[in-house]
Amino acid sequence: MSRSPQYRFIHLAAMSACALLTSFCSSTSERSQGPTACDFAPAQSLGPIVNSAKEEGSPTASADETELFFTSGRNGQEDLFVSIRPGRESPWGEPANLGDSVNDSIGDDFSLRLTMNGLALYFASNRAGGFGAADLYVTTRDSLNREWGRATNLGPVLNTAAFEAFPTPSPDGNTLYFNRSTTFDSQDSDIWVTSRSDADSPWAAPQRLGMPVNGPRAEFSPSISADGLSLYFASDRDGNLGSIDIWVSTRRSAADAWGLPRNLGTNINAPGAMTLAPFITSNNRALYFMSARPDTSGASPCTPRTCFERLDLYVAVATCRQ
Repeated sequence: MSRSPQYRFIHLAAMSACALLTSFCSSTSERSQGPTACDFAPAQSLGPIVNSAKEEGSPTASADETELFFTSGRNGQEDLFVSIRPGRESPWGEPANLGDSVNDSIGDDFSLRLTMNGLALYFASNRAGGFGAADLYVTTRDSLNREWGRATNLGPVLNTAAFEAFPTPSPDGNTLYFNRSTTFDSQDSDIWVTSRSDADSPWAAPQRLGMPVNGPRAEFSPSISADGLSLYFASDRDGNLGSIDIWVSTRRSAADAWGLPRNLGTNINAPGAMTLAPFITSNNRALYFMSARPDTSGASPCTPRTCFERLDLYVAVATCRQ
């Protein structure tokens, strides 16, 4: 089943009142005296074992950074893979496909996010049987040593006839950020949020985040910090170094509004590049993301049409302070 580069790219890039006032919904662990400010060292490629000649994207790591989940086109369509290593300083092992219980045999699977406890993996898919252009799904496992169960659709409260992607859970698992757009390539992509009271309760009707996180152009691929006070995301807004850059917005507490977003700068973003799908580790040690850099000639900026198969996974070590 062939896909145009633009279609496949957006796959990767791709509240109730309680959720809007997350001070009433967030756990104590999400409340803090203020956000943690992080500076990032120059990004490094994850190398030729994780990255292939095809596109890789949407990295998400376990809390101890010994499991790295991501999407890859190395088998001809977008599937979810995992690479493991014995310790944080060890090299990543050969990636393994997550198998038929998670990946669809025909549709593309992408935009994945792992919960902090490592027992649930959220992702998006355009497989048959959904509600729209792409839907949100989740797969779970009973323990870190068990196999992943069959993926289930998150249902019509979250999924619509539109394109939903990048379901990103909060540390306690009861708030979920994601992006929604009318179609896979429309500029109206915005970040939305929903909440639930506990793991056994249904998700509430989602609400679009307001300005200044969402702007007049596309915002997508959110990642929330462990304290709930920093929201990383990708955007093609004014002020970018490349065609798409990673930004961060912070707030003083879960009761406060998100502040003016800040571009992460030249150690993460690059002129002419498209850089997206940030994932901040639970201890704020590192930022994983995907990026397609232009060739050395620098003839033209990267776009989904020109650079899709150059999408690789990167990591940048963070130095943080509060």
